[in-house]
Amino acid sequence: MRRPPRWLQRMLLIMPIAVAALWGSVWGAASALAPGLVRRMMPVLLSRHRHIGLTEVSFSSLHISPWLNRLTLRDFHARFYFTPRDDYPLHSLVETRELEVRLRDLRTLRGSVHAEGIAVRLDASDLPPWLPFDSFTDGSLVVTDLPLGRPRQAATEILERLDALVVRNEAVRDVQFGGDVTLTVKGVESTARLYAERQGDRFRLRFLDSDIGALAEKMQLNLAPEQLDIVSLYPQRVPALLLITVQARDRSREYEPRNSWIRDAHRHVTWSYLLTRHFGPEFAETVTDAQEMKPGNTPSQRAMDIHNNAMGRRLFAEGTTLDALPRLVREHPEIIRHPNEVKSFATARRLH
Repeated sequence: MRRPPRWLQRMLLIMPIAVAALWGSVWGAASALAPGLVRRMMPVLLSRHRHIGLTEVSFSSLHISPWLNRLTLRDFHARFYFTPRDDYPLHSLVETRELEVRLRDLRTLRGSVHAEGIAVRLDASDLPPWLPFDSFTDGSLVVTDLPLGRPRQAATEILERLDALVVRNEAVRDVQFGGDVTLTVKGVESTARLYAERQGDRFRLRFLDSDIGALAEKMQLNLAPEQLDIVSLYPQRVPALLLITVQARDRSREYEPRNSWIRDAHRHVTWSYLLTRHFGPEFAETVTDAQEMKPGNTPSQRAMDIHNNAMGRRLFAEGTTLDALPRLVREHPEIIRHPNEVKSFATARRLH
């Protein structure tokens, strides 16, 4: 077998070196140009969305993988604002330990964005009373199937999914999200895990049931597992729900210190009344009915509680004041004050 000519041998030797040098030059140029490009593009891309904006972007380092399929920003910082409802802007500082853009498909230029070590701290000067926490720590975010070849569209898709999840609490496309928040309710502090849960083809934010249960225990509230599941599904409502539960319990103890059954009736009527006033009758019924799933109650006790919960909703709808409830609990002919009275309230008379 004849050996290839010397010039061909040299070419075969030089070509890999030349390709490697060319690839290294491309990688070096991309690495040199990328930081400035990212700094210029990021605010432009993200500040155009109606509910969410990003400004004052900075990062300590940027790394592009040798295969040019992964871009990593470390110690990413930005001023972040979002308007969750009623055009009320919330300003905050976002810090991310690592933000990574991954190219998954070279043919379609589609990929994903991964963020780890996310911390969000809201500005106390514009913190609204309805928000259950002022900071978010140890967070992570994964948004997949993004058109990375069209950066503006990819950024818009990321923001649309975050907007749906954070503002409307319902994201249709895949978004993985989680982190810890510190809840403080009536002086009781507890950490709860907030995460995006898949429900069919949609994602919703919720708290971890066990974390909300731990907070409820610290507040000496005995919530049924079914109720914890419902409460955890409404992160922004958690403090108000727990405060209402405490308020109903404390008012019943204040106005009915001796008779335990009338105290129980007062607690249920007041609790349902307050839930209806804050969240509407449908949500109030869902929460209170879930509480009656707790084991231990007799059928008569359960029927009494469900009826009195319905009375609370009805009294609010009739325009009854909160201060009038203690007297009505003792005197109103349609309120059940003892389980033995359930039989005298025929099924047609009992509310559900």
